Amino acid sequence: MIEFQISKNNQDVLNMLNTKYFIVPDNNKQPVAQFNPVACGNAWFVKEIKMVADADAELKSLDKFSPKETVFIDKRFEDYLKGFNMQFDSSATINLTDYKANYLSYQSNSATEQFAVLSEVYYPKGWNAYLDGKLVEHVRVNYVLRGMRVPAGNHKIEFKFEPATYYTGEKIAFASSATLILLFVSVMVMEIRKTLKA
Repeated sequence: MIEFQISKNNQDVLNMLNTKYFIVPDNNKQPVAQFNPVACGNAWFVKEIKMVADADAELKSLDKFSPKETVFIDKRFEDYLKGFNMQFDSSATINLTDYKANYLSYQSNSATEQFAVLSEVYYPKGWNAYLDGKLVEHVRVNYVLRGMRVPAGNHKIEFKFEPATYYTGEKIAFASSATLILLFVSVMVMEIRKTLKA
Protein backbone atom coordinates (compact mmCIF):
# COMPACT_ATOMS: atom_id res chain seq x y z
CA MET A 1 0.00 0.00 0.00
CA ILE A 2 1.32 3.42 -0.97
CA GLU A 3 1.15 6.12 1.66
CA PHE A 4 0.37 9.55 0.29
CA GLN A 5 0.57 12.50 2.66
CA ILE A 6 -1.56 15.56 2.00
CA SER A 7 -2.53 18.30 4.43
CA LYS A 8 -6.04 18.23 5.92
CA ASN A 9 -6.80 21.67 4.46
CA ASN A 10 -5.85 20.63 0.94
CA GLN A 11 -7.70 17.33 1.37
CA ASP A 12 -10.97 19.15 2.15
CA VAL A 13 -10.72 21.28 -0.98
CA LEU A 14 -9.79 18.28 -3.13
CA ASN A 15 -12.74 16.36 -1.67
CA MET A 16 -15.21 19.13 -2.50
CA LEU A 17 -13.83 19.15 -6.06
CA ASN A 18 -14.66 15.41 -6.15
CA THR A 19 -11.05 14.39 -6.74
CA LYS A 20 -11.40 10.63 -7.05
CA TYR A 21 -7.74 9.73 -7.66
CA PHE A 22 -4.30 11.09 -6.88
CA ILE A 23 -1.28 10.33 -9.03
CA VAL A 24 1.47 9.40 -6.60
CA PRO A 25 4.90 7.73 -6.84
CA ASP A 26 5.13 4.07 -5.87
CA ASN A 27 8.11 2.49 -4.09
CA ASN A 28 10.02 2.53 -7.40
CA LYS A 29 9.14 6.20 -7.96
CA GLN A 30 6.78 5.29 -10.82
CA PRO A 31 3.42 7.12 -11.03
CA VAL A 32 0.38 5.17 -9.89
CA ALA A 33 -3.25 6.13 -9.24
CA GLN A 34 -4.42 6.10 -5.64
CA PHE A 35 -8.20 6.09 -5.00
CA ASN A 36 -9.59 8.84 -2.74
CA PRO A 37 -12.35 7.20 -0.65
CA VAL A 38 -13.53 10.50 0.89
CA ALA A 39 -14.26 12.50 -2.29
CA CYS A 40 -17.61 14.27 -1.81
CA GLY A 41 -19.23 13.07 -5.02
CA ASN A 42 -21.02 15.01 -7.75
CA ALA A 43 -23.57 16.66 -5.44
CA TRP A 44 -24.62 16.63 -1.78
CA PHE A 45 -26.82 18.41 0.73
CA VAL A 46 -25.13 20.36 3.54
CA LYS A 47 -26.15 20.79 7.18
CA GLU A 48 -24.99 24.39 7.62
CA ILE A 49 -24.73 27.59 5.57
CA LYS A 50 -22.25 30.28 6.60
CA MET A 51 -22.45 33.73 5.05
CA VAL A 52 -19.11 35.52 4.61
CA ALA A 53 -18.28 39.14 3.83
CA ASP A 54 -16.86 38.76 0.33
CA ALA A 55 -15.03 36.46 -2.11
CA ASP A 56 -11.75 36.85 -0.18
CA ALA A 57 -13.42 35.69 3.04
CA GLU A 58 -15.09 32.87 1.14
CA LEU A 59 -11.71 31.64 -0.12
CA LYS A 60 -10.10 32.05 3.31
CA SER A 61 -12.89 29.99 4.90
CA LEU A 62 -11.75 26.98 2.89
CA ASP A 63 -8.59 26.81 5.03
CA LYS A 64 -10.47 24.70 7.55
CA PHE A 65 -13.92 23.23 6.97
CA SER A 66 -15.86 20.03 6.36
CA PRO A 67 -17.29 20.26 2.82
CA LYS A 68 -20.03 17.67 3.45
CA GLU A 69 -21.26 19.62 6.48
CA THR A 70 -20.76 23.32 5.76
CA VAL A 71 -21.01 25.63 2.76
CA PHE A 72 -19.70 29.21 2.55
CA ILE A 73 -21.61 31.83 0.56
CA ASP A 74 -20.59 35.39 -0.30
CA LYS A 75 -22.87 37.99 1.32
CA ARG A 76 -23.81 39.40 -2.08
CA PHE A 77 -25.94 36.26 -2.61
CA GLU A 78 -27.82 36.60 0.70
CA ASP A 79 -31.09 37.65 -1.01
CA TYR A 80 -31.16 34.20 -2.60
CA LEU A 81 -31.48 32.65 0.87
CA LYS A 82 -34.35 34.84 2.10
CA GLY A 83 -37.09 32.66 3.54
CA PHE A 84 -34.88 29.58 3.51
CA ASN A 85 -35.26 27.59 6.73
CA MET A 86 -32.48 25.03 7.06
CA GLN A 87 -33.81 21.67 8.29
CA PHE A 88 -31.28 19.04 7.29
CA ASP A 89 -32.78 15.72 6.20
CA SER A 90 -30.24 12.94 6.74
CA SER A 91 -32.19 10.61 4.43
CA ALA A 92 -32.27 13.12 1.53
CA THR A 93 -30.55 12.13 -1.71
CA ILE A 94 -29.25 13.94 -4.78
CA ASN A 95 -27.62 12.03 -7.61
CA LEU A 96 -26.12 12.88 -10.99
CA THR A 97 -28.15 11.05 -13.66
CA ASP A 98 -26.76 12.48 -16.92
CA TYR A 99 -23.52 14.23 -17.79
CA LYS A 100 -22.53 15.87 -21.07
CA ALA A 101 -20.22 18.78 -21.90
CA ASN A 102 -23.16 21.21 -22.07
CA TYR A 103 -25.78 19.44 -19.95
CA LEU A 104 -26.03 17.93 -16.46
CA SER A 105 -29.04 16.32 -14.82
CA TYR A 106 -29.61 15.39 -11.17
CA GLN A 107 -32.45 13.69 -9.31
CA SER A 108 -33.22 14.77 -5.75
CA ASN A 109 -35.50 13.48 -3.01
CA SER A 110 -35.97 15.03 0.44
CA ALA A 111 -38.61 15.49 3.12
CA THR A 112 -37.71 19.17 3.63
CA GLU A 113 -36.13 21.96 1.58
CA GLN A 114 -32.38 21.43 1.33
CA PHE A 115 -29.32 23.29 0.12
CA ALA A 116 -27.33 21.40 -2.51
CA VAL A 117 -23.67 21.84 -3.37
CA LEU A 118 -22.83 20.68 -6.89
CA SER A 119 -19.22 19.84 -7.61
CA GLU A 120 -19.13 21.83 -10.85
CA VAL A 121 -17.47 25.19 -11.45
CA TYR A 122 -19.85 28.14 -11.09
CA TYR A 123 -19.96 30.00 -14.38
CA PRO A 124 -23.05 32.20 -14.72
CA LYS A 125 -22.35 33.40 -18.28
CA GLY A 126 -24.26 30.75 -20.16
CA TRP A 127 -25.09 28.08 -17.58
CA ASN A 128 -28.76 28.04 -16.57
CA ALA A 129 -30.36 25.93 -13.84
CA TYR A 130 -33.79 24.31 -14.19
CA LEU A 131 -35.96 22.68 -11.54
CA ASP A 132 -38.55 20.35 -13.06
CA GLY A 133 -38.18 22.25 -16.34
CA LYS A 134 -38.56 25.73 -14.82
CA LEU A 135 -35.66 28.21 -14.93
CA VAL A 136 -34.37 28.90 -11.39
CA GLU A 137 -31.49 30.77 -9.77
CA HIS A 138 -28.31 29.20 -8.49
CA VAL A 139 -25.35 30.82 -6.70
CA ARG A 140 -21.63 30.52 -6.23
CA VAL A 141 -20.55 28.66 -3.10
CA ASN A 142 -17.19 27.74 -1.57
CA TYR A 143 -15.64 30.35 -3.89
CA VAL A 144 -15.80 28.16 -7.00
CA LEU A 145 -18.74 25.70 -6.97
CA ARG A 146 -22.46 25.84 -7.72
CA GLY A 147 -25.12 25.80 -5.03
CA MET A 148 -28.89 25.95 -5.00
CA ARG A 149 -31.99 25.58 -2.88
CA VAL A 150 -33.91 22.38 -3.56
CA PRO A 151 -37.54 22.11 -2.41
CA ALA A 152 -38.91 19.10 -0.55
CA GLY A 153 -40.04 16.16 -2.64
CA ASN A 154 -38.75 14.48 -5.80
CA HIS A 155 -37.22 16.84 -8.36
CA LYS A 156 -35.27 16.85 -11.57
CA ILE A 157 -32.48 19.45 -11.57
CA GLU A 158 -30.82 20.36 -14.85
CA PHE A 159 -27.95 22.62 -15.82
CA LYS A 160 -27.80 23.64 -19.47
CA PHE A 161 -25.13 25.65 -21.24
CA GLU A 162 -27.15 28.23 -23.16
CA PRO A 163 -24.94 31.26 -23.85
CA ALA A 164 -26.65 34.11 -25.68
CA THR A 165 -23.67 34.44 -28.04
CA TYR A 166 -24.12 30.83 -29.15
CA TYR A 167 -27.76 31.39 -30.10
CA THR A 168 -26.92 34.69 -31.81
CA GLY A 169 -24.29 32.84 -33.83
CA GLU A 170 -26.78 30.10 -34.69
CA LYS A 171 -29.28 32.70 -35.95
CA ILE A 172 -26.61 34.44 -38.05
CA ALA A 173 -25.48 31.09 -39.48
CA PHE A 174 -29.08 30.16 -40.31
CA ALA A 175 -29.74 33.54 -41.96
CA SER A 176 -26.51 33.25 -43.97
CA SER A 177 -27.38 29.73 -45.12
CA ALA A 178 -30.91 30.79 -46.09
CA THR A 179 -29.51 33.75 -48.06
CA LEU A 180 -27.05 31.51 -49.93
CA ILE A 181 -29.80 29.02 -50.77
CA LEU A 182 -32.06 31.82 -52.05
CA LEU A 183 -29.20 33.20 -54.18
CA PHE A 184 -28.47 29.74 -55.56
CA VAL A 185 -32.14 29.13 -56.38
CA SER A 186 -32.43 32.59 -58.00
CA VAL A 187 -29.38 31.92 -60.21
CA MET A 188 -30.75 28.51 -61.17
CA VAL A 189 -34.17 29.99 -62.07
CA MET A 190 -32.50 32.69 -64.20
CA GLU A 191 -30.37 30.06 -65.98
CA ILE A 192 -33.43 27.90 -66.67
CA ARG A 193 -35.33 30.91 -68.08
CA LYS A 194 -32.38 31.76 -70.32
CA THR A 195 -32.26 28.19 -71.57
CA LEU A 196 -36.01 28.13 -72.26
CA LYS A 197 -35.86 31.44 -74.19
CA ALA A 198 -32.96 30.27 -76.36
